[in-house]
Amino acid sequence: MYYLDMFGYLAPLKGELKVREYEVYNAYYCAICHAVKHRYGHLPRLMLSYDSVLIAMLYSALSGGEEAMRFSAFRCFNNPAKKRDEAAPSEAIDYAADVMVLLGWYGLKDGKEDRDQGNPCKRSLTVSGEALMHRAGRRAAERLGDKARVISECLEEQAELEAAKETSLDRIADPTGRLMAEVLDFSDKQELRELGYHLGRYIYIIDAADDLEKDSKSGAYNPLLLRPEPNEVLKTALVLDLARAGEILGGLPLKYHRDILGNIVYMGLRAKVDEVLP
Repeated sequence: MYYLDMFGYLAPLKGELKVREYEVYNAYYCAICHAVKHRYGHLPRLMLSYDSVLIAMLYSALSGGEEAMRFSAFRCFNNPAKKRDEAAPSEAIDYAADVMVLLGWYGLKDGKEDRDQGNPCKRSLTVSGEALMHRAGRRAAERLGDKARVISECLEEQAELEAAKETSLDRIADPTGRLMAEVLDFSDKQELRELGYHLGRYIYIIDAADDLEKDSKSGAYNPLLLRPEPNEVLKTALVLDLARAGEILGGLPLKYHRDILGNIVYMGLRAKVDEVLP
């Protein structure tokens, strides 16, 4: 499987957000986008996904700094006629930016090396993209230090399991679970690692189910092609991960953003399950 395609699943159910919650959510996305530009340049902004917002908001909600709810107006180059809010710069914003650039770079490297990738045009784009992202990716790895090393080891193990055509869904989803556990390990709370683990498992399994038809046509690795599972079995596995993730989130001492984070974990992720596995 192509790791870069796994980004973007940790998103809210927008229709259930209040107007101000939606504005705050977008303000964090814009702040991360600006942080990437300032720290790495314009090109890596293409790596941004909704996952980065969950990381930044969770980090911010636990750290409790007043910048978590401080915003400023700006004009986005995509729509300069309309002012938008941007969350204040913070350690949480910078961390989310570093993680997304690192994962984006690793994703491009994975795409470049993926022998199962059957689209020559896509392969050419990922090779070019990896070359252009190399400097930014190396800088993100330096900033993240040992965390980058652990993330890299998880991805290498994932690649080895896929090359060996692993058929166990639990086994193949484990490295992504541990990767997300490392990503969310930004405080002294062990519960964050467990939350990350269940979200990582969710990401891998929902992506495998979502890509099943595409991978069947292209011949790319997908554990559900090697060992098909009924939709109800996959739903049960995903709902169990989400239930535990929700339980952990509910017990965290969040100072801000509880409703937005709850929307993502309790509603957005479950809605994606129902969409992919009707």
